[in-house]
Amino acid sequence: MKGIIFDWIGTLYDRNQGLYPYSEKVLKYLKSKYKLGLVSLAKSGLEKRKDELEKSGIIDYFNSIIIDVSKTSQHYMKCMREMGTIPETTAIVDDRTLRGIKVGNQLGCKTFWIQRGEYAHEIPNQETGEPTYRIDSIEDLLRIM
Repeated sequence: MKGIIFDWIGTLYDRNQGLYPYSEKVLKYLKSKYKLGLVSLAKSGLEKRKDELEKSGIIDYFNSIIIDVSKTSQHYMKCMREMGTIPETTAIVDDRTLRGIKVGNQLGCKTFWIQRGEYAHEIPNQETGEPTYRIDSIEDLLRIM
């Protein structure tokens, strides 16, 4: 692996409580070994999401940040281009099987599904494909990668 693309809400950041307490520690460790990217869906507004990121204090860990009102394979490909990686050398970490895991599988990336939280009921199916790994939080990446 050369790069890792993260989701924001439910992966690095709790919608109601802010940045998860372990997020910065994990990103700091991974940044020394991988290119890091963020692809975030911002249905409630781009400025709100940018503000959350700025206030989180972790923006400098990322080589690429893509924020949009939609989340498509093109967003992930743009993120990979900016990181200098390709699908075969990139992992996608997401709590949504219907978005990040599905797109990652379709592109040929390794996928890490965070199987807890708001979308834990959203289990993989034929449409999404099975994730490469099922994890409880991004802290598990420290053990796997």
